[in-house]
Amino acid sequence: MMANSSYQLLHELSFCVFDLETTGGNHLSDKIIEIGLVKIEQLKIVDYKSFLIKPEMPIPEFIQKLTSIKESDVFDAPVIEEVIDEILEFMGESILVAHNTSFDVPFFNSVLRRLGKEELKNKAICTNLMTKYMIPNLLTSNLNYMSKIFNLKHQKAHRALDDSLAAAELLLKYLHIFIHKNIHKINSLYYPKNKFELDRIHYKKETPTSEIINQIESLKSPYLITFKGTEGVVLFSIPSLGSPAETKYINQKIKDIPYEILTIKMIGPFFQGLIEMSTYFSKISEVLQKESIQKLCEFHKIDFEEINQTIPLVFSHDFVIMNHLIPEQYVIYPLLSLHHKMELVFRYPTHQNKLVQYINSKSIRVIQSKLKKDHLAPIMHNFLVSYLANSSEYLLIHASAHKIVNADLKEPLEQFIEKNPNDYHFPQIFL
Repeated sequence: MMANSSYQLLHELSFCVFDLETTGGNHLSDKIIEIGLVKIEQLKIVDYKSFLIKPEMPIPEFIQKLTSIKESDVFDAPVIEEVIDEILEFMGESILVAHNTSFDVPFFNSVLRRLGKEELKNKAICTNLMTKYMIPNLLTSNLNYMSKIFNLKHQKAHRALDDSLAAAELLLKYLHIFIHKNIHKINSLYYPKNKFELDRIHYKKETPTSEIINQIESLKSPYLITFKGTEGVVLFSIPSLGSPAETKYINQKIKDIPYEILTIKMIGPFFQGLIEMSTYFSKISEVLQKESIQKLCEFHKIDFEEINQTIPLVFSHDFVIMNHLIPEQYVIYPLLSLHHKMELVFRYPTHQNKLVQYINSKSIRVIQSKLKKDHLAPIMHNFLVSYLANSSEYLLIHASAHKIVNADLKEPLEQFIEKNPNDYHFPQIFL
């Protein structure tokens, strides 16, 4: 019933997605050179329009290169006064949508003021902001990249109609996600933060066990499951690759543990889940601590007796790099301090300078014994060491007494990326 009401709620809304191409970013002095508009009704694209606009001022060279709109293209185009009423009629009372409303809406309102017309009163939604709310740790949210990871058509970036169509397709993707996640308040469209993250889902104790188990059994990528009791106290946490043995064990825990909230979170690489589990490890009972490590050893064919000792095992390297859950992103940790506060999420080669600076900075602190070490229970620490030593899905790096440069990382990183493609299918597959 809730899913039906979510569908009905969104099905009845009208949206107008629009995009402006301008001579520059100053709405006081720059002018519109193109506007694209796309109308969405009943969760479908029903109409679109595009206007080239004569700006009555020179188009800067870099704008011509960015947009491919030349002076000759707008020579015979109408000025904004000639088409503004048609544009406003198309927008109507629809909810306005842009991939950067903080630019497009104020710029368009400045044009209306200059023409002596009333500013827009429509509600507005920013698909860029929605993206950042719904996909945590996303480093890039431009339309080109979002179209790529959601498999949407986007032919000509920085052309108003193509950008509007891409943003419209992205909005429709999000609207169907909201339906899937049972949205029941219009405000959630504007402020989806902490409610509709695509990498996680929260279940209350009243949720039928069968629903949770069905969700778990449908997952094709690694995940972390965490049980919390009253006042958010962590009762249990364990990552899983989704094998039948792991699923059977977790399903039994769902039935046995008296939780208030159960959270399933997609984690990307399994080691990432182990790091997050380790932050909760000291909070769970000693019985469950030992049991969970025994089970992890069983699932991953690691000798429990070798790690169940007070003497800590030693990592063979100083840093570990792995795929991130999000496509084309990676994450690095110093192995002496495995904690999310110490991670660096990066893209390569875009952030190669940042990566080199991170490694050099942490390496100096390692050599000087100034890097704050984690305080994991020996059994948890030893399992992390043993698991990493037996896995080939990660790139391990030694600290260096001298500063490294980009060239030092180029070959090993490119080989790692080639041999370890991101196959998590996120965010197309989401929770």
